Amino acid sequence: MKKNIAIFLSFLFISITSAKAETMIGITGAFHTLDVSGTEITRQSGEKNTGSVSESAVVPELFIESEADGIALGLSYVPTKNMGKKSRSDTNSEGDTGTYSAEAELSDVVQIYVDYTVSQYAGADIYVKGGLQFATIETVESLNSGSTYPNEDVYGFTLGVGAKGALPYGNNLFYKADITYTDFTDYKNSDQGGSGNRIEADLNDTAVKLSVGYKF
Repeated sequence: MKKNIAIFLSFLFISITSAKAETMIGITGAFHTLDVSGTEITRQSGEKNTGSVSESAVVPELFIESEADGIALGLSYVPTKNMGKKSRSDTNSEGDTGTYSAEAELSDVVQIYVDYTVSQYAGADIYVKGGLQFATIETVESLNSGSTYPNEDVYGFTLGVGAKGALPYGNNLFYKADITYTDFTDYKNSDQGGSGNRIEADLNDTAVKLSVGYKF
């Protein structure tokens, strides 16, 4: 499903690019902080085990943009973002005694976004950003109960602010710097083994990005 959405977004990007627009490609180094909170509801007992983790990582990103009249339409791709690992040890009478650990990552993150220039300062264009991201949450569990949870496609809404301008060296080279916040849809799934265990998780991403690119 997510691949079909990515193809659709690519065609949308191409179809609305005007002849007078500048096309730009580039690479981004992004410092992401992923905040994940989740709850596992276990078996017949209905016990709720909650946890949260904040994970930071530097992630590369590729992008292509088309800009005209202060509006840039962009498409970006991130191979993977690690969401961190969480573990705990439980002792109880419900048959769930042992060590539980879970690890997850976002894979094949595709985003379509719009940068709208609102002002200029010190030779740079100041813009606001709005975007929509699509990704797959891939889970890796090591649970004493034997529960495993499936991967799931999610989407997120992105808001941000940034600045961009020409680099003082090299023809047609430019830079971008922005801060973004993305709120992803909740991950909700049941144990693939049919034990009755369920899991719910909420994911938010804050990123500081620095990009360089080329206009043509």
